Amino acid sequence: MKLAELAKPAVPVEYGLLIRDVVMRHGVDPAHWLATSGAAADLLDQPRGRLTGLQAGALLHQARELTGEPGLGYEIGLSSSLTSHGLMGFGLLSSSSIEHAIALGEKYLPLRLPMIAMSLTKDGTTAAIEVTETVPVGPIRLCLFELFLVGLSRMAPTLTDHRSRSDDVELWFDEPEPDYYPRFADRLPAVRFGMGANQVRFPASDLQLRPETANPVTMCMVEQQFRRDLEQLGLADDLITQVRSAVRDQLDRSCDLDAIAARLTISGRTLKRRLHEHGTSFSQQVEAVRRHEAIRLLETTALSVAQVAERLGYADASSFSRAFTKWTSMTPGSFRLHRTSP
Repeated sequence: MKLAELAKPAVPVEYGLLIRDVVMRHGVDPAHWLATSGAAADLLDQPRGRLTGLQAGALLHQARELTGEPGLGYEIGLSSSLTSHGLMGFGLLSSSSIEHAIALGEKYLPLRLPMIAMSLTKDGTTAAIEVTETVPVGPIRLCLFELFLVGLSRMAPTLTDHRSRSDDVELWFDEPEPDYYPRFADRLPAVRFGMGANQVRFPASDLQLRPETANPVTMCMVEQQFRRDLEQLGLADDLITQVRSAVRDQLDRSCDLDAIAARLTISGRTLKRRLHEHGTSFSQQVEAVRRHEAIRLLETTALSVAQVAERLGYADASSFSRAFTKWTSMTPGSFRLHRTSP
């Protein structure tokens, strides 16, 4: 997304209320929290109100500061439920399958948390929802990923009337294990740190489970409203997704800016400018795709490191190994050993 779009009121007020409830449990005066966040006192009073991305980020950052709880992301995620997501929760409950519910979330996440994006991948018996930034979010990055991934892990049992098993879920974080994690470990799914990606991983067979509340008529009504909201807020242009998809298709061939721009039927200069408006660059997007594909290929295939490097468009295995070590603090070989160890 464009950095300027963080100033658009896209984040439903429900998310501010969810943070407020956790803040209050820590004994913090919500009026003081709002004031120190630079927010109006009545910001959360409108049931159908929306916050800007900047406001939501400030509220989350100040909540951590005032509570003194670095693990606030875990707390918020553990406090969330499908009803925390307003109309989105209603849409998820009306979906025809878990896979359909994930697709709904992926498509309309800009109407909930426009600073992040999610995508579904399937590798054999494992499915993963990966979460990435659409703009740099600074000091709240890990907190944002924690609350979102933990919240996602809590949805499937509700959607499937507990036919999916929470002990089959695994959370991945790209950062090292934080000091506060042990205090929350017994309330979280299995967690791996330093994995080079931020994901919720679960059995691919769960994707076909059907919510008992599935309703195609309701689903149609929800999507119609979401489409109207996207147009009204000017968030219908999903440039980052288009660029990443085009890059993924051409990693082992010509993957320069002009080639990708041609696939998107725009000039290289225009693509560079539009990516800059989104707070990113072409090289950053290529790196993000390579990182995602490297993890997938190393985990799910028997390809050698040299073969993975070739598929990702690297000149040689050593160049790939240096890049992978920068992303994960592990060599490709060490990553494979770490992933397969109990």
